Amino acid sequence: MYLSKGYNSQPLLEKKSHINSHIVDYQILNYTTKQLIDRIEDFATSGWDISNQVLYDMCRQYPSNTDSQTILAKTLIIGRTYAASIERRKVKNSIDDAQPVAEIINDDFYVNHVVPIFQKLDLDQYINEIKSCGDVPLLSLSDEQITKVLTLHKILSGAFEKETGLQKRSFASKYLHFHLPDIYFIYDSRACAALNLVLKEVEPRGKRIVNTEQADQEYASFFMKCLRVFDYYKTVDENLPITPRQLDHLLIEIANQSLRIGK
Repeated sequence: MYLSKGYNSQPLLEKKSHINSHIVDYQILNYTTKQLIDRIEDFATSGWDISNQVLYDMCRQYPSNTDSQTILAKTLIIGRTYAASIERRKVKNSIDDAQPVAEIINDDFYVNHVVPIFQKLDLDQYINEIKSCGDVPLLSLSDEQITKVLTLHKILSGAFEKETGLQKRSFASKYLHFHLPDIYFIYDSRACAALNLVLKEVEPRGKRIVNTEQADQEYASFFMKCLRVFDYYKTVDENLPITPRQLDHLLIEIANQSLRIGK
């Protein structure tokens, strides 16, 4: 494989099995982080593709972020599917009642708090503005465009941080990813830890400096590191069709591999 760099690529285990017409390569259980990185093409698909496609289709079919039923469906389904449910909270309710929000019925929280937050944000305008950039590859986005991408993430995560007392950068990244899948990287603690392992194993080119004053600094750092990994793969082969979803598959596999071998 053209991405291989100096390791023994002979099968460690030859055993393969067909599960739902998908070949499972048990050799992967023995791969090092570097070997996983060098097999990025193997992560173009995963067993979760249909599940993810349902979410992509939902956001494409119901793009509005002002219609209450659409907001309820998308926030609930994306949040709970990706273990980033927005109803997790720890501060007192800031809207019209004094009971701790942890005691508010979840249905009421979504209807009385989540929906109004989205409707006040005018998220559709921001999303359409980013879409107006056209089909520009991530690495070709201008500094100004990247700033807009990061600013929108901060606007969404910050709105819910005020309401719940919890940082919602993971939820915001996932929600925005399914609306703009070629732009937003999915952030969570597992992906973040795996990304740092990737950066130790590869030699991406120099850091790109972008104004992130209006961004959530943690997500901005994660986003820019992802761009460095994209840049690395393009230097290996400029035709490699890496996407944010493909990188996410790789990061989750690296995280899972660390769990398998007890690191």
